[in-house]
Amino acid sequence: MITSFQKNIPLKVKVLNFIKSQILGTAYCSDVHFDKLSNNVCYSQSYLSHHYETNLPTRTPLAVMCQKKEWMIEQILDSKTYTFPKILLILNPFYLAPLSAMLIFNTKSPCKVQYTIKGRNGSPDFTNVDENFSTRHRTAVVGLFENCYNPVTITLLDQANNPISTKKIRIKTREIQNHHIHGCVEVTNSSQSMLGEFKLVSGGQRGGVYAFDTNGNIRFALTKRPQSYGVYLLNSGKFLFPEPDMRMPAFGNAHTVITHEMDFLGRVSHTYYDERGYHHWAIEKENDGNILSLSSSVSDTYMENTVVEINRFTGERVWEINVNDLFDNTYKTRNDWAHINAVDYISSENAVLISMRNIHTIAKIKIDTKEIVWILSNPDFYSKTTMKDKVLTPVGDIDWFFQQHAVKIVTENHHHQDSKLQIMLFDNHTANRRPVPWFDGKQESNVLFYTIDEKKKTVSMDNRFPVPLSITRSNIEYIPEKNVVTAMCGNLKPHINDFSGKIIEFDYTTKECLNEFSFHTDFFSAHTITFPITALSTPLSDKHSIFRGQLKSPEKISILPEDVKHAETMPENVSQNLIFLLCGDLLQIKAVDHNLEKIYVYNEKERFLMDFTDTTQPLKVFKKQKYYVSLPLHDLPNGNYQIAVQYLSKTYDTSYHVTLRSKKTKENILLSKDNITYQASPFFM
Repeated sequence: MITSFQKNIPLKVKVLNFIKSQILGTAYCSDVHFDKLSNNVCYSQSYLSHHYETNLPTRTPLAVMCQKKEWMIEQILDSKTYTFPKILLILNPFYLAPLSAMLIFNTKSPCKVQYTIKGRNGSPDFTNVDENFSTRHRTAVVGLFENCYNPVTITLLDQANNPISTKKIRIKTREIQNHHIHGCVEVTNSSQSMLGEFKLVSGGQRGGVYAFDTNGNIRFALTKRPQSYGVYLLNSGKFLFPEPDMRMPAFGNAHTVITHEMDFLGRVSHTYYDERGYHHWAIEKENDGNILSLSSSVSDTYMENTVVEINRFTGERVWEINVNDLFDNTYKTRNDWAHINAVDYISSENAVLISMRNIHTIAKIKIDTKEIVWILSNPDFYSKTTMKDKVLTPVGDIDWFFQQHAVKIVTENHHHQDSKLQIMLFDNHTANRRPVPWFDGKQESNVLFYTIDEKKKTVSMDNRFPVPLSITRSNIEYIPEKNVVTAMCGNLKPHINDFSGKIIEFDYTTKECLNEFSFHTDFFSAHTITFPITALSTPLSDKHSIFRGQLKSPEKISILPEDVKHAETMPENVSQNLIFLLCGDLLQIKAVDHNLEKIYVYNEKERFLMDFTDTTQPLKVFKKQKYYVSLPLHDLPNGNYQIAVQYLSKTYDTSYHVTLRSKKTKENILLSKDNITYQASPFFM
């Protein structure tokens, strides 16, 4: 129950809030206070399968927390407490994007909202418009500068974009707490403004997710870091955010099995579960919005060898292609022999292009027939294989690529007689994973453009841009109408003047360097972006089925093993190496890779086992990974369950328990007005 906070607010806090409102020109609510208020929203566990009682530490799932905050915002608008003369400003409303805010107010007549953030540190003013024509306004403000008072001019516009009224406010932001992001970008060469408004950078071993402008000023950042592959941009202006430490043991790298669909407010609309997880790359299909991503077959001891399509609305796999089935055994000499790291889609043919780093290969594959159409690689590499007839014939001088990333289609002319396809890729130009005689040993990477004549089965090279050696990761962009190529060099080795990464813009024709940005932290990929303010200012539309897909489920067993019945309580040296958590419907335990072997959830009538011993870790580099494994509880019958674990071959009673009870059917409406009331609070002064 949310009630008025009048009695709970000390006089000192009221005075401070009043002073802030006078300085900022708005009513004000900080991210910390809004988070606390939202936590008080009783959502009757409507998104969960059971009502839970437990002695486990608990955490509200991100998607549910965002729905609670959405409800709060809508209730504030319903109250009609705030008007244009007295706007409510919520700083960082979804708690993950500290350089964002939301302006909440009502107007008597419908209008749009425009805002202009005054430039600083050499950066120009930034103007954006919330095109929602309404009397209810929840305008998202993104692109703020860190650690300062941001002067912002707000203008109401009529339907023809004529100004109605104007107001000036200030938005105070803090310094970004991630020291790997704060001050990490430097402009090291510039002859013109950067292409696009902002560059989004993500991933890497030390970085996070952030965006900068043409002067290198940070204008967006997330306080939460994704898995090292970074975030995956979607066509809608949202992105997929892979949880960094929610994985599943595998033969090699344990990949993310929990991924959020997030926007630039840090707002999560859906969370996707996948039993085997995703890695490296994901894109959105243009025709149906489904997601193409990369995964691993796992069951055959191989990793990073499959391409999958994920239904956007259910989270289920539509199809998958395992390249083990398409290539002979010549190069299957390691469990990540293929190491697929990028995918692009040809909608007119229902085909994909994939990049296989560890065999210096780009391949086109028909989805319907699961057949290789052609292979782009040095023909010598395939001369003694059964796939040699699929290899494109080089025409003219060709520079070959080695351990490449980020293959992408530039143009396709399948509706014309010539049937040519132009592609580009980032040639990391290293060969340590698959040495070959023709590797020239040059200490530089390249951006390469090729044209493929699909009728003649030939390939020719169109252009080459040498860039500093980036031994892994990295990607490229090309905007033909601007004639600009951008190389995203994410992992410089050796470092250049203590810089770990570079983004370099070239003129495609003259190859002149237009801009160069240097980074003190490494990254996986970068992209040119704009902030979709109208979408960010729109309420989340789908408040149902926010959890999509399936995780590996526990197995029901008939007999409880004797070692579980007589298990000793976890000693301190074991409990210190395990972290337990109940997050929504998931029992989660954090441990070092493959050290946690089994989880038992049981009572006198029911016994369930999650067994992780079906895989082993063959690679030392991944043995030190520490992450949560997840045991879904949603299909378990009601009851009081004990929890035991097998850790490093010995079974322990954890002393944790969880009780699953049925939900009350009449109170299951999420954030229902019958369950929660809202009163305008003087907390927002």
